[in-house]
Order: sequence, then C-alpha cells, then structure tokens
Amino acid sequence: MHIERIRFDKVFDVQARAFSFTSAGKNRYGVELPGRIVPHEGATYAVALAAPDDWSKVLGWREIGTQEVFLPRHTWLVRSMYVEAAWWLLCGITIATAKMLTPWMILLLPCAIVAVVLQTQHRNRALRQALLAQR
Repeated sequence: MHIERIRFDKVFDVQARAFSFTSAGKNRYGVELPGRIVPHEGATYAVALAAPDDWSKVLGWREIGTQEVFLPRHTWLVRSMYVEAAWWLLCGITIATAKMLTPWMILLLPCAIVAVVLQTQHRNRALRQALLAQR
C-alpha cells in the first residue's frame, strides 16, 4: 500500500466515471476514484494506491480537512458476497460428495470464509488509520 497526497490543480476531461487531472505539473489521464467521485479543482486528497503511481488500483481516499474516509471494499458487502457464495458452494459440495466427505471436512469452508472476512476487516481498519493520519 502506498499513500500519496495529491492536490488537484486542474481537473478536466470528466467522463461518466473517469476524469483527468494535473498535479504538481504532472498530468494523469483516465483516473477513476471508487464511488464515481470527481474531485474539485484545488482539493487535496490522501489517496491509497496498491503501488506507487498506479491509479488503476485505488484502495481508498480521503479529502484532507475532513474525517470521512472512502473505502471501496466495505466489509458488509464482502461478508454478504462470501456468505451467499459459500451457501451455494456448500449446497453443491454436499449434494455432489455427500458420501465422500465427513461433516468435519465440510466445516472447513465456513472457516475459510470467516478468515477472508476478518482479513478484509483488518485491511480496511489499517487503511482507514493510514488515511486519517495524513494531514
């Protein structure tokens, strides 16, 4: 995770989800912030990127001067997706291999789902703290 402090000196070429901007004399084109947010000119954001200068993977952002942090991967959404996927997978596995698997082996699937949800919660908490620390 890499956090950059970006001042949007100029925002231009605004499309439905994407925009271009100039910051510190450097142009970036076709940037998308999760949530279809287009910053206003002069705004300063703390942006968490997966890798330095890789705007294709924005992990989260916060406008400096506010306490609101935007994280695109909300834990409740991840939890609901995994629970639904796990339910259907568990049904399929149970029907297809009822005679081959013991009940204890079937219990490993929910444990894996809980681990993914907890990892997402931990990642979001760390990301929120890192963005709030930016001044």
